Amino acid sequence: MTELEKALNDRTAELNQRVEELAVINSIQEGLAQKLDMQAIYELVGDGLYAIFNTTNLIIRTFDYESEREIWRYANEKGQRQYTEPRPLIWANRQLIKSQKYIHINENYIETAKAFGGTGVSIGKPPKSAVFVPMIVGDTVKGSISLQNVDKENAFSESDVRLLSTLTSSMSVALENVRLFDETTRLLKETEQRTAELAVINSVQEGLARELDIQGIYDLVGDRIQQLFNAQIVMIGSFDHVNNLEHFYYFIENEIKIKAEARPINKLRGRLIEQKHTIYIETEEKAVTEFGITAIADTKMPKSLLFVPLLAGTDVKGYVSLQNVDKEHAFSTTDIRLLETLANSMSVALENARLFDETNRLLKETEQRTAELAVINSVQEGLVREMDIQGIYDLVGDRIQQLFNAQAVIIGSFDHANNLEHLNYLIENGIKIKAEARLIGKLRKRLIEQKHTIYIETEEKAINEFGLTPIADTKMAKSLLFVPLLSGIDIKGYVSLQNVDIEYAFSTADIRLLETLANSMSVALE
Repeated sequence: MTELEKALNDRTAELNQRVEELAVINSIQEGLAQKLDMQAIYELVGDGLYAIFNTTNLIIRTFDYESEREIWRYANEKGQRQYTEPRPLIWANRQLIKSQKYIHINENYIETAKAFGGTGVSIGKPPKSAVFVPMIVGDTVKGSISLQNVDKENAFSESDVRLLSTLTSSMSVALENVRLFDETTRLLKETEQRTAELAVINSVQEGLARELDIQGIYDLVGDRIQQLFNAQIVMIGSFDHVNNLEHFYYFIENEIKIKAEARPINKLRGRLIEQKHTIYIETEEKAVTEFGITAIADTKMPKSLLFVPLLAGTDVKGYVSLQNVDKEHAFSTTDIRLLETLANSMSVALENARLFDETNRLLKETEQRTAELAVINSVQEGLVREMDIQGIYDLVGDRIQQLFNAQAVIIGSFDHANNLEHLNYLIENGIKIKAEARLIGKLRKRLIEQKHTIYIETEEKAINEFGLTPIADTKMAKSLLFVPLLSGIDIKGYVSLQNVDIEYAFSTADIRLLETLANSMSVALE
């Protein structure tokens, strides 16, 4: 073959190579014009460049100047895709940022790296040849494209470097345009999201402004959260720090409201109280192993759990929780931000409702005390005039019958010598009943022994703990209150209120008033 023929063949091969390169470049540019997803473009560019050059490794990186780290957008090693976490900038990229010029290494890679301040240590097998080309937009190096050959030196010619530099320059502009488009789209979506969030927050706050019933606040916010989020379970709880209990004021799963009993504060709630900030558990495994969470009653075990504290000042009063039982990593940063905002609004509303309730309670208590004083005064005036013992029983008994929510009123006296009790006043549903004396029973003996009020809130407790049975033809009571009649340290008898229809029938105000009347009666009887 003559020198001319050899030159023509070389020129033909070079032209064919350039045709192939142009075809790849065109395909990349067509893709850039069509695709606006950033990662998809990195994949397109990476695959295209890998097809052009005689390289074993190709890496596309971008730089995060704030953290001084490089983010691997594309990495291909001998035809296999590699995925690497962000890591500190390597020596070559620091040099690119400083000089804004490519680095071409044909041999002695490790020595060259050390000369530029590198360690000479690399992940995997070190390259024997390498090219690093900066991706420049304006005056800023946004990243780099690197060709590396781990098998041979002098793998990349000056022609390769020029071509990669040209392609990188062209693609840097295209990639920056796509980045700006992505950023604009993201900001637009974020603005739309914030607008939607504000609409939700405003609607909830409008409802909260009208709602002063505490349970109504739990229901209003709980129902709204149920509509908003991708969560099968919504829970709102409050903490009783004194007794180390949590109470469930709103609990819904798959649109079915569930009533759950109070239970001890568990490990997760304890951490929420201690840390005073949101806890997001992305996986079921983390929920079980790190927090020891188990499903409540017949509910399913959640795969994603989000807990936002309800704060009053620096105190965690309770929490709002979203739980997804179908998938892990179910809640986004937007979900967390919105739930935190709603929880803050709810905390303020709950505190306002608590203050409103407290004001009403104090007002009612004042009114109650005034009414109690009027009753006590009227009874004492009657007792001053009454010197007949049965008349005293009847006067106090009739007044008690009018005052309290009790179908049965009993006033009894004790004959300690004969171990008997006499029923001096017994009325049920407005009908006075005469009953014979009977042996002092278990409950009365405890009253004599303890010398203070006994309140039995349930029928079951009355039967099982005290062995009570109905008197004559009377009905069995569901709530029973016994107040001793004291003379010095001796118990002369008792006054009893009994409700045959409902349990927990008597309040602390009822107990206090009956004790005051019993004391007045004891003095009059003595």
